[in-house]
Amino acid sequence: MKKITLIIAMVAVLSACSEDQTVEQQLTDTLADVNEKEKQGISYVKKLNQQELKEQKRFTDTMELTQEQYPEVKKQVASLKKSARERTIIIEKEEKALSEAREAADKLSALIDIVDKAEKETLEKLIQALEERFEKHEQLISDYKKLIDAQTQLYTKLEDREIRSSQLQKQVKEVNILTSGLQQKIDEFNKSTNEVNRLQTRAFGSLEKAK
Repeated sequence: MKKITLIIAMVAVLSACSEDQTVEQQLTDTLADVNEKEKQGISYVKKLNQQELKEQKRFTDTMELTQEQYPEVKKQVASLKKSARERTIIIEKEEKALSEAREAADKLSALIDIVDKAEKETLEKLIQALEERFEKHEQLISDYKKLIDAQTQLYTKLEDREIRSSQLQKQVKEVNILTSGLQQKIDEFNKSTNEVNRLQTRAFGSLEKAK
């Protein structure tokens, strides 16, 4: 999986007490909480990347084996399937981290009623951008699970001695299509992160001007 962009953790500079500054602190604390939860998710992405590299090498090695080496093929396929199951466990942990980050972000809605009209519009846009980003992340995870399933089907076909080359190539094509689509979704997700970071900066700027 390609690199995923994190929300920038911003630290607000606070001076004398006021309601706006309290809102600013709440915004800072909430986004810091979201960022911390997402860091946990990113750590799982790194583990996925490491697992993918090992799995890809094993798959390449397996494809180079001949029918005469069938016992070794079965052994390698068993390892490939085990690796795919391990990736499923990791992606489910990332999904849990995403859910926790989303719950943390929900606290932002409580700030809507205590900010001025100018800040309210900016904050609403930030919340909407965050929600869209979470939806893209959910889709990413869903698509990744589909990819693991397609790869597992491919591994099963590798150990089928009666499989036709055309059937194998068809499954390889499906895996490649899913992989390509996933990379595109990651690019879209990273763009949405950049938008969240832009609106986050704008929200802090708006609160700063309102002091």
